[in-house]
Amino acid sequence: MSDSSPNDGALDRAERDPGSVATTALGDGAVQIDFDEAYYPKDAIYGAAYVFIDRCYVHLDRAGDRRVRVTLRSKTGAPLDTQALAGELQNELLCQAWRLSIAAENRQLIESIAARALGGAAGPPGLDELLAMDIDEASAFEDPLGIAMSWEEKYKKKGGATDDAAPEKSPADEPASDAEKGS
Repeated sequence: MSDSSPNDGALDRAERDPGSVATTALGDGAVQIDFDEAYYPKDAIYGAAYVFIDRCYVHLDRAGDRRVRVTLRSKTGAPLDTQALAGELQNELLCQAWRLSIAAENRQLIESIAARALGGAAGPPGLDELLAMDIDEASAFEDPLGIAMSWEEKYKKKGGATDDAAPEKSPADEPASDAEKGS
């Protein structure tokens, strides 16, 4: 990392080792961290920086060969706790790198689930597929689930008697109880 970078401005160097995983520069209202792409994938660096766009101006730049510089500046102009912000960025970078690793390990599963979901979303078969199906007369009218059966057939009384064969009893036809007789 060169000391003549125009982005350095009033930033003080907290760590100057260009061979380290992350080089941090803290300043008044700004944080500048250089990350080595050999340790952190570029997508993880971008994802971590994206988390801060609601409260900071985020600037990404190439700091050198295989190094990415992330600069965070306050949007409000108020002084920031730059050490806390640098720590948050580094923690978020670890989270993003871990998410990428998990996604890479489970890529086949993710693709399989997506393929099934999209395959099922294709809808019912078209006319050509229906015409190509092998349906003979014996299997065309099978109803193993009893879906085509009417309600009356499905719920008729056992023993051969139906509701139409037995007359309905009214409360007047029933004999009076002992309590009703005594009153």
